[in-house]
Amino acid sequence: MHRLKLFAVVAAFTLLAAGILPTTVIAALESQSSIEQTFQKARQNYLEKNMDSAAQQIQKSASYMKAKAVKASDKGKEALYKSSKELEKLADDVKKGTVTSVKRIEETFARAYVALAADSHFKSTELWAKKESAKAGDALHSANKYFKRSFAWAGRKIEKKTKEAIKKSEELSLQLKKKSTVVADDVGKRLKDAENEIEKFGKRIAAK
Repeated sequence: MHRLKLFAVVAAFTLLAAGILPTTVIAALESQSSIEQTFQKARQNYLEKNMDSAAQQIQKSASYMKAKAVKASDKGKEALYKSSKELEKLADDVKKGTVTSVKRIEETFARAYVALAADSHFKSTELWAKKESAKAGDALHSANKYFKRSFAWAGRKIEKKTKEAIKKSEELSLQLKKKSTVVADDVGKRLKDAENEIEKFGKRIAAK
């Protein structure tokens, strides 16, 4: 399966170079290997004491975050670049054998997800301001997904207030994607509430 996927990507790039395949297809092929899969592989390799492979997966995730930062909103760039640097340092330490607990890996991944959530949320707010409702809804959906993954990797329970903010944010995401009629003030409040929760959790799990 992996070889077939690799062959498909190589073939796609060949066709792209020949001007036959659009870049949107390339993006779809690249997205098949998600950041979550990379994180999971890194954790598993570390637990199996395969430090070189774990380091490679973590370095791969650092490159992913750096690529995200290039395309990020102005507000999201700094956090994404900071996360990529933290992942690079983690990869180096794992390879050296100086990471003594899987908890450090999990918390680093949680912070990466907070950075991704914040950037997607900023994009959603910017798109809403431009009256691009459907795109704003898609970005907000991504923000919610990343935010929930950050809790999972940090091993933290989602508090009642945060859970409520996520629920309202998910409802808003669906409304925006469907281009349903919404009240501007209500959208602004829900977006701000979700932003505050992402920021608050980011501070709670910040590297010491």
